[in-house]
Amino acid sequence: MKTRTALSGALVALALPAATAAADVVQTIDFNDLVHGQIVNTQYQASHGVTITANNYSRDFDLAVAFDTTLMGTRDDDLEDPWANGNLAPNTNLGKALILQENNVGIGDGVADRPDDEGRRPAGSITFAWDQVLTGIGFDIIDLEGTDVEMTVLELYLDGALVRSIDFSSFLPWGAFGDDSIEFGNNSANRIGILTAERLAIEGFDKARFKLGGSMAIDTIRVTPTPGTLTLAGLGGLCLARRRRR
Repeated sequence: MKTRTALSGALVALALPAATAAADVVQTIDFNDLVHGQIVNTQYQASHGVTITANNYSRDFDLAVAFDTTLMGTRDDDLEDPWANGNLAPNTNLGKALILQENNVGIGDGVADRPDDEGRRPAGSITFAWDQVLTGIGFDIIDLEGTDVEMTVLELYLDGALVRSIDFSSFLPWGAFGDDSIEFGNNSANRIGILTAERLAIEGFDKARFKLGGSMAIDTIRVTPTPGTLTLAGLGGLCLARRRRR
């Protein structure tokens, strides 16, 4: 899906009814423009208004790194397709995904020589901080297994305050946000549909923190901006990206 920045979304809102524009705009990051092992931080700031940071609980370095799931013979074959189970199994090509890196070998050039996801439990966190308020989020999760499900949590923040915490067990078929197609496990790949602010009973969020229970990867982040963000241009305002208050 073609991604749109907050500004392009505003230009669309000038030409379309606000409700139509809000429904159509989904911003997607699939990491496929990166190389295997590339350290990820501000690459999507200009295009998506988001900064990505990592926190490794067990290391003295904090690295979010791109991992090519189409490769064979990597340091973690659980992150390689074809997938053993999950609602994207077996042959969905996910390309690059994002991992919490467990070593710092060869990172001086900005590309880790040995991409490998942190295996200690709990592993750490990967955080996405946006310049605007969002009202929906969906994503893909690779190789989420066993007790990692219970220890993995998605936290949503607005203006620095935690507004919702979602345990990943909630995405299982019997959970509050689950569906019958989701199946976590070794070498699994699952797509979590977009969770709306209305369904989550929140106004919106500007930061999402994935607290990782163990080894896994995150991919295909999909977010929706607030309708208000899309219609500001129609009211004469062009400053669409809300300044984050931290």
